[in-house]
Amino acid sequence: MRKVIIAILLVSVICFLNNMLFAEEKVLLRDGTPVILRLTEEVSTKTKNTNDMVHLEVTRDVVVDGKVVISGGTPAEGTVNMCEKPDIIGQEGSIGFVLNSTTTVDRQWVSLRANLSRSGQNKEILSAGAAWACCPIFGLIKGTHAIFSAGSEVKAYTENDVKVTVK
Repeated sequence: MRKVIIAILLVSVICFLNNMLFAEEKVLLRDGTPVILRLTEEVSTKTKNTNDMVHLEVTRDVVVDGKVVISGGTPAEGTVNMCEKPDIIGQEGSIGFVLNSTTTVDRQWVSLRANLSRSGQNKEILSAGAAWACCPIFGLIKGTHAIFSAGSEVKAYTENDVKVTVK
């Protein structure tokens, strides 16, 4: 009987110490917390169309109260919301995308907000002037594509408050 009581006490102490050492804690990731991301692919009017997915990754840990709530390297995604291809008479291409979400260390989705856009080089004056002065064929000169290079960093902000379980 004595051995049983000692075993129960020993298990109780071990469980108590385990809970103390490995206790989980809730941390509040607030709306508007900055998140730095990097494009893992080129986003351009050459390769994307409206509603295509954009793939990114978190570049740096997001830390709240000394605890990591979003780890660096975590995938994130966005959506192309505007894509205009370059056109004749020098009209440049334009592309825009919004950032949608990433995940926390406890696998919760976190909405992100950022809206990015870029335009290529406009060649309308060159195209129209050359077509007028020399030859109408110059009216077929296109503007350039809009490009966000792979590896470009962008800044987004969390969209809402999220309670994240951290260790």
